[in-house]
Amino acid sequence: MTTKYYRCTLLTDVVLNTSLATEGNMQSLDYIPGSNFLGIVATKYTDFGADAYDVFHSGKVSFGDALIANGNAVSYPIPFSLFLDKLKKDITKDSVWVHHGIKPTSGKEGIKLQLKQNRTGYINGKKEYFAGIEKEFSLKSAYDADERRSKDSAMFGFEALKKGQQFIFSIIYKDKKYIARVEEQLLGNKFIGKSKTAQYGSVKIETLNDVTVIEDRPNKNNYIVIYAESNLCFVNEHKQTTFQPEASDFGITGGTINWEKSQIRTYSYSPWNNKRNTAATQRDVILKGSVIVIDITNKADIESLPKQMGEYNAEGLGRVIYNPEFIDYRENGIWEWEGKLKHLQEDNKDNQGRFTEIEISKVKTPLAKILAKKNNTVLKEKNISDKVINEMRSDNAKKLRTNKITKTQWGAIREKATHAKDIDQLIKQLFEPGTGYLTHGVAAERIWDKQRGAKRDTLKSIIENNKDLGTIFVAKFAAEMAKNVNR
Repeated sequence: MTTKYYRCTLLTDVVLNTSLATEGNMQSLDYIPGSNFLGIVATKYTDFGADAYDVFHSGKVSFGDALIANGNAVSYPIPFSLFLDKLKKDITKDSVWVHHGIKPTSGKEGIKLQLKQNRTGYINGKKEYFAGIEKEFSLKSAYDADERRSKDSAMFGFEALKKGQQFIFSIIYKDKKYIARVEEQLLGNKFIGKSKTAQYGSVKIETLNDVTVIEDRPNKNNYIVIYAESNLCFVNEHKQTTFQPEASDFGITGGTINWEKSQIRTYSYSPWNNKRNTAATQRDVILKGSVIVIDITNKADIESLPKQMGEYNAEGLGRVIYNPEFIDYRENGIWEWEGKLKHLQEDNKDNQGRFTEIEISKVKTPLAKILAKKNNTVLKEKNISDKVINEMRSDNAKKLRTNKITKTQWGAIREKATHAKDIDQLIKQLFEPGTGYLTHGVAAERIWDKQRGAKRDTLKSIIENNKDLGTIFVAKFAAEMAKNVNR
């Protein structure tokens, strides 16, 4: 078996829709399915004669998906077993946990964290991270040939992969005799995707050597971690597609899939057959990036396990990696690669790695102004959330983390922050001597007046130190403090 790698450079924007629908919000895939490369070669289907079945149907030649690349490093979908703090979103800077390695424990400094699955992005063997793929949106109109103008009520839009980007894919040849014949049709300037006769779909495909890849590793535990490099499609004993494969489907005897430790996402789709001008049979697949943990009783020889399995191997489905290095973890499930990733999308970031605000006055079109305002709003909320979690871990917050300050108190502070006109008005409502919420009444005498008002002064100091973040910061901080009561 021989694996060869190829680079696909987008010479124009490329349209690869996520569904067959022709109406509604059309979205593009963030990778190039292997079926596109199979299709390029299949344009000369009859030239292969008796070998056509082996090349295009049997799986003896497997055309893999093309993923975004930087140089010669092959990228992989982010494994679904990686989790971050719910308030954190940057996998290159924040703490990351590996799901099957997590033990019941509190987070840093005794704060219980809510973990959220990280589902987007790509990583490679050089520890580089792609948060997303660059895309372009174009608004089009159908043409009325009779009137020689744009057709009425016929506007539509295309979301496309932006030109200039490079993707890497591989082809697995189970017989070397097919390599030259496949490359004869594959290499060079080709067209893929929708609207190939218009302005879209032009790509350049060339061979690639000396690539950096993630490889299988020997098993050292009483379980095997299987990473889905591509989508996986399995059938059950009734010859129906299934989302619940058995350990035997992966070539492992005497093993059991540990569903509790596995992280699997699923997807159903029907590919379009352009030759027959109709949709093919629906496929129910386990999404690439899924992580399957299989408990074993006997020592497993990883080298003897299949590298492809399931159905539709010719189109690149069924590829897996055993025990890849990017799912290793340290004590308490902390990801081994934590803090080692380099973020490759730096265009919209400042020198501290944070997304910057867009100056509205410099934006020209109405749509761009709307998107700029939305960007700035999301950015502000993220910065506030980051500041809240940092403040929660400060010494000042530790002084306030006591059951004597009840959830009701924090809830009332949050409510006042939500309704206050601005931060100055809120400070007055909370701390005005004799009339402020925290300076009079039973709660003040029982909680806030103790130790000469030390807790009240601490809270006021936190609010004033973050005054530039406004009342939203106070509302979020109070909500987080309420969660820690009785813990």
